[in-house]
Amino acid sequence: MNNYFESVVESLTIDDLRVLGVLSDNEAEVKFKAITKKMLNEMSELSTANFRKSIYRLEIAKFINIVIGQKDHRVYITEFGQRALFTSLSEEVI
Repeated sequence: MNNYFESVVESLTIDDLRVLGVLSDNEAEVKFKAITKKMLNEMSELSTANFRKSIYRLEIAKFINIVIGQKDHRVYITEFGQRALFTSLSEEVI
């Protein structure tokens, strides 16, 4: 299981990490703290196409969850996403 997780984390792009970083920096870690996709896109400063690609990849990997049911969909980082971000940042420091 750890090898699979590490493999997925290694495949994350800079754009993916930027999205995770924005969510973490804004403490969007639970459903009620989730931020809108529009706000997340603006804060990440990614093109719309790159943002959508990252959101899709991160949701499939279970690193983010999307809250639907309101006019604007909201996004928050999961525990797996936090671990992935921490792992990536730890590897960069080493």
